[in-house]
Amino acid sequence: MPKQTEPPSPDPKLPEQDSLATGEDPAAADAAEPEPTQPRHTSWLHRFKAWYLTNKKWTIAATCAVVILILVAIPWSRYHAAGLVLKRNYSINIYDSTSHTPVSGASVTSGGKSVLTDGSGKASLRLPVGAHNFSFSKKYYQSRQISATVPILSQKTIPKIQLVATGRQVNITVTNLINKKALGDVEIAIADVKAKTDKNGQALVAVPANLSKAQATLSLSGYNDATATIKISDQSIESNAVSLTPAGKVYFLSKLSGKIDVVKANLDGTDRTTVIAGTGAEDDSGTVLLASRDWKYLALLARRDSDQAKLYVINTADEKLLTMDEGNANFTPVGWQNHTFIYQVSRLGYQNWQPNANSIKSYNAQTGQLTTLANTNATGSSNADAQYENIWEVKIVGNDIVYTRTWYKYPGYLQVPGQQDVVAAVHADGTDARQLKSVDAATAYFSNLTLVKPTTAYVGLYSSNGTADTSFYQLDKSGNFSQNSSIKDSDLTTEATYLASPSGSQNFWSDERDGKNTLFVGDQDGNNATQIASLSDYNIYGWYSDDYLLVSKNASELYVIPASGIKKDSDAIKITDYHKPSPNFYGYGGL
Repeated sequence: MPKQTEPPSPDPKLPEQDSLATGEDPAAADAAEPEPTQPRHTSWLHRFKAWYLTNKKWTIAATCAVVILILVAIPWSRYHAAGLVLKRNYSINIYDSTSHTPVSGASVTSGGKSVLTDGSGKASLRLPVGAHNFSFSKKYYQSRQISATVPILSQKTIPKIQLVATGRQVNITVTNLINKKALGDVEIAIADVKAKTDKNGQALVAVPANLSKAQATLSLSGYNDATATIKISDQSIESNAVSLTPAGKVYFLSKLSGKIDVVKANLDGTDRTTVIAGTGAEDDSGTVLLASRDWKYLALLARRDSDQAKLYVINTADEKLLTMDEGNANFTPVGWQNHTFIYQVSRLGYQNWQPNANSIKSYNAQTGQLTTLANTNATGSSNADAQYENIWEVKIVGNDIVYTRTWYKYPGYLQVPGQQDVVAAVHADGTDARQLKSVDAATAYFSNLTLVKPTTAYVGLYSSNGTADTSFYQLDKSGNFSQNSSIKDSDLTTEATYLASPSGSQNFWSDERDGKNTLFVGDQDGNNATQIASLSDYNIYGWYSDDYLLVSKNASELYVIPASGIKKDSDAIKITDYHKPSPNFYGYGGL
């Protein structure tokens, strides 16, 4: 029996296949089977790339952040990149190397931009962040250059650059003529250079070395331009003091020409100009000029072209003379309430029994509106049976025009049965007309309406039938009218005059003490008084803005003082001499 041999063992490297089970031809299967290959090794770079591309949403953002961090970490690239999108204000201060005071008007240039230093020697340029070259120059100073970096974040320190003067130096100090306060930002032009004062009103200016003096022009918004001769020394820095006058015009009457003219002048009396020339027909004692408290309008009572005086209004913006009211009547000014002028009219040629013989009227200077606030009544057909009213007292009390109406029986008896004597009030535009108190005209009447505060008035109720009974009433700032038993008859003998500031927030008044005047400024109600002058020869005249007060002396000299007051009369600045009419205008609103 032949020896059997075992079949060869299958190659362990090859997979087992059952060709008979699958029905495949073993020879064909062997022919189709690919040649086995060694698997490749994948690098970390390929794996990272596959991962990076698979997670694009956040891998790209992370890449940008990393790039930015790298750029920021490198100074040159950091500022170069940031400078493409970021700009910052960069400030530099320039000082004189000798006096160590600010140099104004110096040119600071960088990156094609140039700016001049202000009164404090400071200049600011808006530049891209990063390194820049700066150059500094001013006439009669040595030029300089520096390099500096405009930071990405806020500037921590301001470089202080010193310039060396090549010309002679002068120091100029500028103050307000009236209140003596230092004026900053004043533009100064001297020789061929310009400068500005700092917050202390000072400016150091370098001028040509061959000058011993020079004319300077000074200007500042809100002030009149001024010229001054500046002294220059080659031994030291010469100091020069110059004052500027607040801008604005004061209007007044003057008889300097021989006629009564309306004239204007600056607050220091300069630039005196005739606004409305007199005709020669003006009455010395009866020509009156009253200004609104902001000086925008003037009321002029004058006889110019006829035997009858007329009321005129002047708008100081164009200085045209317009007629306010005229006719066969006497006009008595009361005063201004803001831009509305209040006055009384006493018509001539009226008989005692005719109504409307007397009126209170107002004129709105802004609109030209003329309004009758009150008219008198009368009854009868002849003097034998005439009964008639008179309006004796008109006061501006706060927002009201307050007045008394008293009945008479010809030829002047106070006891008028069947009529009512009243205290009444109305607003300047004619609204809110009302009776505050009425009494039987057969037994009593109101009199001595007295302003005791800008918003408070007293009045007495007196018997007309021979009794001694008297009572007193008070009108307060709320418009309440009530009897006040603490008021005495002596409280109604002195009229107070309160002049309101343009804003209405302050009042100006005086009190006579030891034969001289003590001046006060208080609030809108005349309270919280501050004494601003004592034992003075000055009387109150008006306001010029809320910062300055106008005072008069000898009823013919006009001065200006600061609202904060003066220590002595010589501190006041004289504006002008003027012509004063005979009437005095007491109360709130007049001059």
